[in-house]
Amino acid sequence: MTTNDTETFDELGPEAGLGEVLLALGGRLTRLQTELLAGLELPLTIRQYRILSRVGSGHTSLTALCKLAHRNPSTMSESVDKMVNQGLLSRRPSAASRRTMQLELTTKGVNARDAARRTLDKFAAELTAGLTPEVRDQLLPALSQLYFGVQGNLDDR
Repeated sequence: MTTNDTETFDELGPEAGLGEVLLALGGRLTRLQTELLAGLELPLTIRQYRILSRVGSGHTSLTALCKLAHRNPSTMSESVDKMVNQGLLSRRPSAASRRTMQLELTTKGVNARDAARRTLDKFAAELTAGLTPEVRDQLLPALSQLYFGVQGNLDDR
């Protein structure tokens, strides 16, 4: 939505540049996704959803999760501990090293992740429903390129 209202930071004026649009869009998407995930039968935060998704895709160590999320071990450990206490994740010693703990999704964690994924997929479909097929076909590669460019900037820090 564009507006001439310069009183609010997150409204875009007609002179908004790409940087402003990306910043505003990121904020809006995060807010809406946060609300959607919080409204699930088993409410999740975005961080919890990402952890469930990453563990489900094979990133089962705290070290791997920290690297992917660009978080320090104490922050990630706190999140994982909470999710273990909620019954979303379980821990067991790694087969490779008894000193390393391996994370696994519980049945409750799989169900929560899948419900969140369905909700976010539905949101994305609704959000892009008004776009032409040609624009949708161009949008995913363009956004993916931006995402991986940002990821590279994070990896360099």
